[in-house]
Amino acid sequence: MSQSVIEVLNEKMQDAFLEDFTQYLKEDTQGRYSGLFRGFALDSVFQPITTGSDQQAIGYEALLRPSIGRALPVEPKFVFRYIEEAGGLVFFDRICRTLHLLNFLAFKQEQDLLFINVHPALLSQVDAHGKVFEAIVHAHSVPVDRVVIELEESFLEHQQTLDKALRNFRDRGFKIAISDFGRELTYVKRLWKITPDFVKLHGDLLREAVVNEKVMKILPKIVDLIHQAGGEVVVQGIESARQLAIVEQSGARFRQGFALSKPEPAGYWLERLGDANLRRYASR
Repeated sequence: MSQSVIEVLNEKMQDAFLEDFTQYLKEDTQGRYSGLFRGFALDSVFQPITTGSDQQAIGYEALLRPSIGRALPVEPKFVFRYIEEAGGLVFFDRICRTLHLLNFLAFKQEQDLLFINVHPALLSQVDAHGKVFEAIVHAHSVPVDRVVIELEESFLEHQQTLDKALRNFRDRGFKIAISDFGRELTYVKRLWKITPDFVKLHGDLLREAVVNEKVMKILPKIVDLIHQAGGEVVVQGIESARQLAIVEQSGARFRQGFALSKPEPAGYWLERLGDANLRRYASR
């Protein structure tokens, strides 16, 4: 009987995991992965980040969908807070990242980026934790520069810890995104120091632009500032055609939101991309 992907990964990474990884991640008969940790069932969903009039996906943000008994959904923030207080946050985060990566592999195209969020408490442990995740990425033959580490704007308050984490991520080859940017608009000047690859504008800024003409006029200037700092702009939280039109006029290349697509599990994207490939082949 051949070994599963998880068993092979567990053997390769045994020293780093410190526990039997096969207890926490499972593969079903259709090649989908799920997790279980301290009573919480764990699943991945992915929301595309798109560009252009045809809304071509350039990557996907991985999002955790925890539940109790796969019947009662719970908020990811609650689960992370519970695990942090009980102990074991590093290992739990490692499980979540690996779960996302394994499910992403099922449907990703060669050029796709994988956006993964980082818990703020883990920035101070990025040396060892980042090394393990880098090894997991390499073990699945994914180029490290196809993985984008997302840090919330609020992280910018912790300059010393953030600077150390950024150096570590960049030395390993990961790309960097600052998410939820624009909630406060107090950190624009720091962009020139951080030089993130992507800056994801907070949805509140877009919602305000719909009802406030001044904000709508300021939005392209914010986008231009970020471009001058060397980053690409992703506008998050697009929920209507009106908001999408404002984004198109802002100069931002990349978009994300429910008006474009809801977060969906890997199986959904595998089926949808498979249908698209069949249509392209039939049209030749």
